[in-house]
Amino acid sequence: MQRLLLAVCMAATLLLSCSKTEQKVDFAAANAAKQYYEWLLTGNYDAFVRGLDFPDSIPDSYREQLVANAKMFVGTQKEEHGGLREVRIVNCVNDSLSSTASAFLLLSFGDNSTEEIVVPMIRKNEKWYMK
Repeated sequence: MQRLLLAVCMAATLLLSCSKTEQKVDFAAANAAKQYYEWLLTGNYDAFVRGLDFPDSIPDSYREQLVANAKMFVGTQKEEHGGLREVRIVNCVNDSLSSTASAFLLLSFGDNSTEEIVVPMIRKNEKWYMK
Protein backbone atom coordinates (compact mmCIF):
# COMPACT_ATOMS: atom_id res chain seq x y z
CA MET A 1 0.00 0.00 0.00
CA GLN A 2 2.86 2.37 0.83
CA ARG A 3 4.47 1.64 -2.52
CA LEU A 4 1.26 2.47 -4.35
CA LEU A 5 0.88 5.72 -2.41
CA LEU A 6 4.52 6.61 -3.11
CA ALA A 7 4.09 5.86 -6.83
CA VAL A 8 0.95 8.01 -7.02
CA CYS A 9 2.70 10.90 -5.22
CA MET A 10 5.71 10.67 -7.54
CA ALA A 11 3.50 10.61 -10.63
CA ALA A 12 1.54 13.64 -9.39
CA THR A 13 4.75 15.54 -8.67
CA LEU A 14 6.11 14.73 -12.12
CA LEU A 15 2.86 15.76 -13.78
CA LEU A 16 2.75 19.07 -11.92
CA SER A 17 6.37 19.87 -12.67
CA CYS A 18 5.86 19.18 -16.37
CA SER A 19 2.75 21.31 -16.60
CA LYS A 20 4.57 24.32 -15.13
CA THR A 21 7.30 24.18 -17.76
CA GLU A 22 6.65 26.78 -20.41
CA GLN A 23 8.39 26.49 -23.72
CA LYS A 24 9.39 29.83 -25.14
CA VAL A 25 8.80 30.24 -28.83
CA ASP A 26 11.84 31.27 -30.87
CA PHE A 27 10.60 34.08 -33.12
CA ALA A 28 13.86 34.61 -35.06
CA ALA A 29 12.44 33.09 -38.27
CA ALA A 30 9.20 35.07 -37.91
CA ASN A 31 11.14 38.29 -37.32
CA ALA A 32 13.12 37.66 -40.52
CA ALA A 33 9.95 36.92 -42.50
CA LYS A 34 8.33 40.08 -41.12
CA GLN A 35 11.34 42.12 -42.18
CA TYR A 36 11.21 40.69 -45.71
CA TYR A 37 7.52 41.56 -46.06
CA GLU A 38 8.09 45.02 -44.61
CA TRP A 39 10.61 45.56 -47.39
CA LEU A 40 7.77 44.86 -49.81
CA LEU A 41 5.70 47.44 -47.96
CA THR A 42 8.41 50.08 -48.45
CA GLY A 43 9.14 49.13 -52.06
CA ASN A 44 12.53 47.55 -51.40
CA TYR A 45 11.91 44.65 -53.79
CA ASP A 46 15.59 43.75 -54.22
CA ALA A 47 15.94 43.19 -50.46
CA PHE A 48 12.79 41.04 -50.47
CA VAL A 49 14.24 38.87 -53.26
CA ARG A 50 17.55 38.57 -51.39
CA GLY A 51 15.53 37.00 -48.56
CA LEU A 52 14.59 34.05 -50.77
CA ASP A 53 16.49 30.78 -50.40
CA PHE A 54 18.58 30.32 -53.54
CA PRO A 55 22.02 29.03 -54.36
CA ASP A 56 24.79 31.59 -54.00
CA SER A 57 24.17 32.95 -57.46
CA ILE A 58 21.25 32.97 -59.83
CA PRO A 59 21.15 34.46 -63.32
CA ASP A 60 20.51 38.21 -63.39
CA SER A 61 17.54 37.71 -65.69
CA TYR A 62 15.89 35.39 -63.15
CA ARG A 63 16.56 37.83 -60.29
CA GLU A 64 15.03 40.65 -62.38
CA GLN A 65 11.97 38.48 -62.99
CA LEU A 66 11.59 37.85 -59.24
CA VAL A 67 11.84 41.58 -58.53
CA ALA A 68 9.22 42.26 -61.22
CA ASN A 69 6.94 39.63 -59.64
CA ALA A 70 7.30 41.28 -56.23
CA LYS A 71 6.40 44.66 -57.76
CA MET A 72 3.35 43.11 -59.46
CA PHE A 73 2.23 41.55 -56.17
CA VAL A 74 2.41 44.92 -54.41
CA GLY A 75 0.63 46.61 -57.34
CA THR A 76 -2.16 44.05 -57.24
CA GLN A 77 -2.57 44.49 -53.48
CA LYS A 78 -2.74 48.25 -53.98
CA GLU A 79 -5.48 47.91 -56.61
CA GLU A 80 -7.51 45.28 -54.77
CA HIS A 81 -7.01 46.28 -51.12
CA GLY A 82 -5.61 49.80 -50.98
CA GLY A 83 -2.07 48.51 -50.50
CA LEU A 84 -0.19 46.64 -47.83
CA ARG A 85 -0.16 48.73 -44.64
CA GLU A 86 1.23 46.58 -41.83
CA VAL A 87 2.87 43.23 -41.16
CA ARG A 88 2.50 41.56 -37.77
CA ILE A 89 3.78 38.28 -36.36
CA VAL A 90 1.09 35.85 -35.23
CA ASN A 91 3.20 32.80 -34.37
CA CYS A 92 6.25 30.78 -35.30
CA VAL A 93 6.58 27.00 -35.34
CA ASN A 94 10.18 25.81 -35.43
CA ASP A 95 11.58 22.41 -36.40
CA SER A 96 15.00 22.26 -34.79
CA LEU A 97 15.88 18.96 -36.46
CA SER A 98 15.65 20.34 -39.98
CA SER A 99 16.47 24.03 -39.33
CA THR A 100 13.13 25.07 -40.77
CA ALA A 101 10.21 27.05 -39.44
CA SER A 102 6.76 28.24 -40.37
CA ALA A 103 6.29 31.94 -39.73
CA PHE A 104 2.66 33.00 -39.37
CA LEU A 105 2.19 36.64 -40.39
CA LEU A 106 -0.88 38.87 -40.47
CA LEU A 107 -0.95 41.27 -43.40
CA SER A 108 -3.14 44.34 -42.95
CA PHE A 109 -4.32 46.29 -45.98
CA GLY A 110 -5.52 49.81 -46.68
CA ASP A 111 -9.16 48.69 -46.97
CA ASN A 112 -8.99 47.34 -43.38
CA SER A 113 -8.94 43.74 -44.56
CA THR A 114 -6.38 41.28 -43.21
CA GLU A 115 -4.90 38.03 -44.38
CA GLU A 116 -2.91 35.51 -42.37
CA ILE A 117 -0.13 33.87 -44.35
CA VAL A 118 2.36 31.13 -43.57
CA VAL A 119 5.91 31.78 -44.72
CA PRO A 120 8.07 28.63 -44.85
CA MET A 121 11.56 29.52 -43.64
CA ILE A 122 14.92 27.76 -43.69
CA ARG A 123 18.03 28.54 -41.67
CA LYS A 124 21.37 28.56 -43.45
CA ASN A 125 24.63 29.88 -42.02
CA GLU A 126 22.82 31.35 -39.00
CA LYS A 127 20.42 33.38 -41.20
CA TRP A 128 16.74 32.76 -41.97
CA TYR A 129 15.54 32.75 -45.59
CA MET A 130 12.13 32.29 -47.19
CA LYS A 131 11.69 28.95 -48.92
